[in-house]
Amino acid sequence: MRKRPTQTRSKRVVDNLLEATGHVIAERGLDQTTTNHIAKRAGVSVGSLYQYFADKNELVEALMVQLSREMIMAVNARLVDLMQQDTEAVVRGLLTAALMAMEQKPRLYLELTRSWPRRRSLAGMDALEEHMMEACRRYILRHHQRLKVENLPAALFVIINATLFTVMRHLSLDNPAISREELVDALSAMVAAYLEGSANQTA
Repeated sequence: MRKRPTQTRSKRVVDNLLEATGHVIAERGLDQTTTNHIAKRAGVSVGSLYQYFADKNELVEALMVQLSREMIMAVNARLVDLMQQDTEAVVRGLLTAALMAMEQKPRLYLELTRSWPRRRSLAGMDALEEHMMEACRRYILRHHQRLKVENLPAALFVIINATLFTVMRHLSLDNPAISREELVDALSAMVAAYLEGSANQTA
């Protein structure tokens, strides 16, 4: 971002630009979206847009960071209640919360997940991965008597990334081979089997 908003008005302009970016991408598709379209939707001049963002890529990156924060909030809202549940129930609950948040903006997430292989930066994804790894670490440590994972950093890296990128792949498809419910069931069973299997091996 070129200019960090410090005043209420400038923060409102940035918020409007990010909201407009999401709407235009959902309506026109990412490749057909331009800064002119975004500025018009936000009700500002292109010059005002360029005061804060160098180009469309910066806008998309900032939008993805914002979406990741929304996802983290959705996950956190369920996390406290799930901490005492078994592994499969926890994964199912967190995935359901995340997917419900995505369903509020299905076309936007479809466009963004399709463009993911072309992204030069994954700032939003990195923040989400870091948060999920910390949440899982806390859960495993709380249940350390049952989940004795030998190499916790490696286990968390594998399960978080396998889950995130499987979800992204599913979201990027117009007609996926499995339903959302089947996706959640399969990922929940996979993560539980991985963690509990690792624990059994170290017992």
